[in-house]
Amino acid sequence: MFEYPEYQKIELPKKLAKRYPAYELYLYGEGSYAEEHKILPLTGIPVLFLPGNAGSYKQVRSIGSIALRKAEDIDFKYHFDFFSVNFNEELVALYGGTLQKQTKFVHECIKTILKLYKGQEFAPKSVAIIGHSMGGLVARALLTLKNFKQDLINLLITQATPHVAPVMPLDRFITDFYMTVNNYWILNARHINLTTLSVAGGFRDYQVRSGLTFLPKLSHHTSALSVVTSAVPKTWVSTDHLSIVWCKQLQLTTIRAFFDLIDADTKQITENPKKKLSVLNHHFIRHPAKHFEENPAIISDLTGI
Repeated sequence: MFEYPEYQKIELPKKLAKRYPAYELYLYGEGSYAEEHKILPLTGIPVLFLPGNAGSYKQVRSIGSIALRKAEDIDFKYHFDFFSVNFNEELVALYGGTLQKQTKFVHECIKTILKLYKGQEFAPKSVAIIGHSMGGLVARALLTLKNFKQDLINLLITQATPHVAPVMPLDRFITDFYMTVNNYWILNARHINLTTLSVAGGFRDYQVRSGLTFLPKLSHHTSALSVVTSAVPKTWVSTDHLSIVWCKQLQLTTIRAFFDLIDADTKQITENPKKKLSVLNHHFIRHPAKHFEENPAIISDLTGI
């Protein structure tokens, strides 16, 4: 966070660039990391950031920088590569006509990202997604695409995303999009194995009230968590709609969870859904401890016995 940020534009296939001329894909970096990764392929764990309504791809900087500092602390035993999509700062909360277009572009971005790791010993087969505001809804909409493979996403974290309903249903495009996404998740809950965490900003978020951010609690979909920032251990503060992206306490918690989710054998995020849920519960709900322990030692107070 204290070095000059660099956003390396990822070259997209010509057909894709022609189909989506207003959209772009970037790789975040700073300092020596940015210099080293100007020459592809990559060797880390891919994370894709999706900005929201009128959002900038540069909003990935805070979490990307903190992840880099954490990787430096462990001598790059593991590290994350943060990508970000430029949606041209479209006002999708006010006009829903481009939401489907954004969703299809993100699908193509995921496939492009995974190709950057081709030939690597521990090449990833999926990406983690962080979606801010409407970006989180676009991420959920990926599952509604006919040719989308669910296992392309290993984890979804949304920040201040209005999942339940649009804040302002100004046109039929946005209401139809919401209906399609939510109906799909309800009807296919038994088959959705995607671990999802929704984080609300709390009372300081005047744009998206917390009630809209909670994922439907479905009996068949048990891999979903919903929290408010003021209740997150080691965060304990409410955030407004924008500062949830750069709130240091929250980003530190998120990155701790990311590193605890790494499988030592594959050097990628674990595919075990129970492990994912346990780690997210540990960092975002139960304990303010810095590291997750799979089998924590039970300490009993035997004073007076």
